[in-house]
Amino acid sequence: MKLKSFPTLQVLAAAIAAYEHNKKSIIRNASTIDNIVYHPNRHLISESVQFSSTFDSTFIVNDFHREQAEGIVQYIEQNVIMQSLRGTPDRFLAQIGAILATQEVSVKDFGIVAWAPHLVDQYQQKDHVRELSARHERSSRYTGRIGETVTIEFSLIEKRYVQSTDCYAVYGVTDHDNLIFYWAKNLDKICEAGRIKGRVKAHNEDGYRNKAKVTVLNYVKVL
Repeated sequence: MKLKSFPTLQVLAAAIAAYEHNKKSIIRNASTIDNIVYHPNRHLISESVQFSSTFDSTFIVNDFHREQAEGIVQYIEQNVIMQSLRGTPDRFLAQIGAILATQEVSVKDFGIVAWAPHLVDQYQQKDHVRELSARHERSSRYTGRIGETVTIEFSLIEKRYVQSTDCYAVYGVTDHDNLIFYWAKNLDKICEAGRIKGRVKAHNEDGYRNKAKVTVLNYVKVL
């Protein structure tokens, strides 16, 4: 039996609306948080596309979601092309890109399309981090001497949980445009903007950031 297919932009618009409705997350199983029931993204998409309504009356797909859908298709297509030029594109990105490149989407692919807005969010965050970092990569100089304790004004560029170390990688910049990196065991050790104090552990040229001069701190305290 052939599965039903629906216009790609219609399915993607419903996926965007479901992602927003579920507080920018992918819900796989129905759950209740603070007395609010959250339904799986896939189910919301399916109900909206197949029946033009859902079991959740607060879930609405509007013209803004339809406009966003066109932008997401273009964004993913461009990223697949750019990654292909550099080598092999991310497998999941390529899979979503291939589905969104078709005129219609099969019901069996609703669960994959549900991830498209989340994937774009992740890529845009990375783009934003690269943009912020690039502003300081050429001007960055090392801070302090190795072994010296320094107190600096710090602005966060990126925080990222690294499962293998069970810590957060914290990357930011001083008020003198010098790049700083440190590990934080807990969220309260991550400074968004303000003063931090730490010991200079190393001076590194970051090969992933155009060999920018990055000062590595340890024993960091948020002041």
